Amino acid sequence: MDDAILLTSLALFTLLAAACSILFNKIRLPPLIGYIVAGIIIANVWTVSTESHEVVEILSNIGLVMLMFCIGLEINLRKIRKQGLFAIEVAVIQLPLMVLGGAIGGILMGFNMVQCIVLGAIISGSSTAVVMAVLKSQNRLDKEHIEMLVLITIMEDIGQVIILSIITPIMATNSPSIDINGLIVMIVSILVFMIASLIVGLRLIPRAINWVSDNVSDEILTVFSVGLAFGMAFLSTQIGLSMAIGAFLMGMMIAASRKSKDINHKIEPMRDLFMAIFFISIGMEISVSSLIDNIGMIVVFYLLFAFLKVATVFLAYWIGDETCRNGFLSATSLVAMGEFAFIIAAEALNYEVIDQAFYTSVVGAAL
Repeated sequence: MDDAILLTSLALFTLLAAACSILFNKIRLPPLIGYIVAGIIIANVWTVSTESHEVVEILSNIGLVMLMFCIGLEINLRKIRKQGLFAIEVAVIQLPLMVLGGAIGGILMGFNMVQCIVLGAIISGSSTAVVMAVLKSQNRLDKEHIEMLVLITIMEDIGQVIILSIITPIMATNSPSIDINGLIVMIVSILVFMIASLIVGLRLIPRAINWVSDNVSDEILTVFSVGLAFGMAFLSTQIGLSMAIGAFLMGMMIAASRKSKDINHKIEPMRDLFMAIFFISIGMEISVSSLIDNIGMIVVFYLLFAFLKVATVFLAYWIGDETCRNGFLSATSLVAMGEFAFIIAAEALNYEVIDQAFYTSVVGAAL
């Protein structure tokens, strides 16, 4: 690849993404919206060469691994065991209902069964970053309830990783016609892989990280941790799962080590850079004309997501004996489509399960 093309692409993408993010930050919107808008501008204003697309594809895959690794790093399993019982209850109630409701909505819109399953998976989660930003600015819930909402979004992330694990083989074959026995075997094998990885990993990985941190420099510790993330991402792809799942699991393993917060802090700049490229790549798949042409589907997707999210979270709070006020405020606070919506939609587009109109509508609804 020509060095000039590589440097020009990186300069254009990162500077434009920074400019768009600064603009959206002024109106209190998260940076990822600026990144996606930058991608849309790049795709619709400039003629992007094949080499530039290759640069974006490689860097966006790195960004996906880094993003999922950092999400895993922020999950404290001990805290979830102590305080997360209600959060787990909310996630267990509302995630299956969200997937089911999305699938039913997809059937009513005329999508095939695989697309309906994908739609349900896409709308099932909320954005931790957006939810936190909104709650802090509005100050309508106390600290205890805000922390509970963060735990709920974390449990949603874990749930969506499991959902993505289950639907990846379905997307790969582009067929829901898996017999019940085959589906059960597939789900059990995925769960066995994830549970075995965590059980073995939680015994070995934190000890390895602690040993490295005690005997070598922080620089080597950071490199070692990132290497483990990419190694687990590779292992995940070898058994037919998404690379995102392996990176997420490794993040959870390393989160149990003493230096997990330091590692997270050290890799933040690298994560931010590659994550920006990942969201730019999402925007580059969108044309302005496609957004306009699919405005009806965008509105329908968002209304479906908003209605199901409010209804299912409120139901979970009601079942959990919470007050109607807290249930309603918590439910409406979670009406921000999560980062996993982009990840699942991108995977589905790569497997050619969904077309450009469907993908554009998901991104438009999330925005």
